[in-house]
Amino acid sequence: MIRFKSFLPKLTKKFPIQKSNIKNFTWFQRALEDYSKHKHSIHTSKCPGIISICSTGWIQYSYQDFSIETNGDLNNFKWFSEINQRKESKYGDLLSDYISFFPPEQLAKFKPFPENVLHTLIKIQSPWIVEIPKGYRLLFMPIPYNDETRFVAATGLVKNKSWLNVQLFWNRINSKEIIKKGTPLCQYVLIKDNSVDYIIENATQKDAQYLRNRGK
Repeated sequence: MIRFKSFLPKLTKKFPIQKSNIKNFTWFQRALEDYSKHKHSIHTSKCPGIISICSTGWIQYSYQDFSIETNGDLNNFKWFSEINQRKESKYGDLLSDYISFFPPEQLAKFKPFPENVLHTLIKIQSPWIVEIPKGYRLLFMPIPYNDETRFVAATGLVKNKSWLNVQLFWNRINSKEIIKKGTPLCQYVLIKDNSVDYIIENATQKDAQYLRNRGK
């Protein structure tokens, strides 16, 4: 069993970590409406790959409003958070400000960044921690096919007990953006911690026939 624990249970109970469900995506509801009017065999709303990944694992939501204001220089930003989580928890010695950052020297100095992405990595210092069952790791990942375009969560892999902080690549470099409470931040997927051998082979007639039959 995986355990998600909050150091601010009274505040996070309205927006707890929840199972991912593709039906919660606004764009997917529009796709379903379109399919109901224009039914045909190939449609995004029926894609097994999209439905599967968007319905796997768990989503962390922001439990409070916060804002990020950028000025176009790709490095600096101002922030505001609705709640001072240090003061709200009896574990204030563990909790820092909700918003922190990694400066460009930590990643952008080495890794190419896309245009119009802040070189400073925004860090959401979450009140959540996780206890991962033995034999597994937890994949931190951006929410695939997300409704949100202003930021993208960074990817990582942890095991045992860990903070569930969220690093964000910020896609607005000269604006003030208000992120409302309840906004999905990132997705978590549990992965078995083992190694699997692999082999490269030529595809066969049997493989081809299987795919032909599956497409019917």
